[in-house]
Amino acid sequence: RRILSETGIERLRLSSLQPQEISPGLIALWQDAILSTSEGTRLCRHFHLALQSGSETVLQRMKRRYSLDDYVKAISSIKEAVPEVAITTDIMVGFPGESDKEFEQSYHFCRKAGFANIHVFPFSPRPATLAARMPDQAKEQKKREHTQQMLELAQSCRHSFWQQFLGQEMWVLWEKETSPGSNIYSGLTDNYIRVFARSEKPLTNKIAPARLIKVHNHGMWGEL
Repeated sequence: RRILSETGIERLRLSSLQPQEISPGLIALWQDAILSTSEGTRLCRHFHLALQSGSETVLQRMKRRYSLDDYVKAISSIKEAVPEVAITTDIMVGFPGESDKEFEQSYHFCRKAGFANIHVFPFSPRPATLAARMPDQAKEQKKREHTQQMLELAQSCRHSFWQQFLGQEMWVLWEKETSPGSNIYSGLTDNYIRVFARSEKPLTNKIAPARLIKVHNHGMWGEL
């Protein structure tokens, strides 16, 4: 709240939150963060909310301090309060003891949650950790298969989220020219959509609108 009131920073993004950190007071900040009707919100409409697994039993073995019910309540409260919000997450595949049934539970939970993106990574044991000493370590072939399935779901989630914004004009923080002299700039909307657009004028570090006209593998194309 002090950052909002005592600075003029135009874009603020929160990342790597836990479900138990989502409170009515935190969410209320978004309602106070409007710059103007033309420039959107200072607090980006993007929450990266750790999940790790969509299986209750795997979460328990991980000793996570939240349940799937806690997680659902957190994302539901965010979506109700913040329009067009992007919720992204992390999913670990192949935690020790993860059965095919538990993987399917995780997969279906993620599909139902409607994430804007999923960061997928396979479990890898770290020395001197409890997980490294657990029985039933997943076989590498199974981890690869399940990781690929989850990556395909992540791509589907991204495209479904992007499709909602086709034809809309969105404010973009343009980060850089994709390559020197290309006149193609890359940036992010406040709800974490990667946008590419052509411009004869320099756009780096500027916030300017673009109409989103096309979905492709790495984001969306925009017209200035």
